[in-house]
Amino acid sequence: MNNIRIFTRNEFSDSLGFADRSEPAVESAVPSPWGVARLIRREVRRKAIVTRRELRCVIEPFFSAASFDGDTGRIIQKVADRMVEVGELADLKVENQRGYSAMPSRWIKLQENIAVLLGTTATETHRFSPFHTNQFLRRFHPSDKIIADLSRIGVSEQSFEDWLGKPEWKQFVNPSQEIVSLEGLLDWYINRLDTEESPLILKSTNILAVDHRPGDFFGSKLKPKNSRWVSCNQLDEGIYVGAQLGQNENHWIPLLIRIQNDACRSLELHFRNDATANIDLRNWLLIALGVRNQQKEVIILDHEASKLQCTFPIPLGIQKILYLIGEPTEKWQQYAVVNTVLTGSLLSRCIPEIRVQ
Repeated sequence: MNNIRIFTRNEFSDSLGFADRSEPAVESAVPSPWGVARLIRREVRRKAIVTRRELRCVIEPFFSAASFDGDTGRIIQKVADRMVEVGELADLKVENQRGYSAMPSRWIKLQENIAVLLGTTATETHRFSPFHTNQFLRRFHPSDKIIADLSRIGVSEQSFEDWLGKPEWKQFVNPSQEIVSLEGLLDWYINRLDTEESPLILKSTNILAVDHRPGDFFGSKLKPKNSRWVSCNQLDEGIYVGAQLGQNENHWIPLLIRIQNDACRSLELHFRNDATANIDLRNWLLIALGVRNQQKEVIILDHEASKLQCTFPIPLGIQKILYLIGEPTEKWQQYAVVNTVLTGSLLSRCIPEIRVQ
């Protein structure tokens, strides 16, 4: 009986890492991503391949024991999806079910004194801890002792450039096309706009365009007042990205728009019949237009608060980088980071098409 320990619910929650987010006694409390990610890694490490259903069945009892209610399946999937995005897990189908498999474990140096461990491996001597309530990745100071510990269990370094891979916008380029820059991608779509266009009525209330005012309040299509979303008849001649109202107020079709006197036209942005990819394409073209107009889209660094604010909807390729180096806050497109100066330098180096200030 001496080996049996009795935990209170709060102590049990804390031991799992769930309480790093908020106290279970709070009605709206949810488990910390740190604790959820730790349980996901453990199960994938144990089975190598696991379905979403199996993962939920294993983790839900821990939620119940720690007094967490709510949509546990959504909480688990949200953390797992973030792990997939940065390369900790692989998303796959398992017997006609969605599931996850382990990726090779490796560590990446982000800055001179910050590195991140990816994968499901468990270190032998070092124990990681989060610096932010939304954190799920294991970041650490890459000391000789920790690197030796990782090397001993077969975890080697991967360069940031190798992890990043080719620019994410290149997924929109056909291998047969000779497009080598983001502006080149924009030129290709402008050519399509001029040859496959649909006539555009400037005063149409069903079409909005994004004004070229980088850094200003971006807003939304549903509440465009005092935002960058404006009616086409309020804009100067030029090329814009925009959206057309679809089946309902929550369904908008991404567009590329040319405003030119009475010869205005628009092109629907479609890629492999994938709604998420369509929006991602629009976001990359917005960045390309900023470069073309010599008014780059802006990311603002708040050195005092150790946060960065994206002032435009970022593509998934940039979101992937921000997930690796920081944590999303409760505000739109805002991330908490450990070192804003070095983060700004990293972003400027790998995404020169935007302006970090």
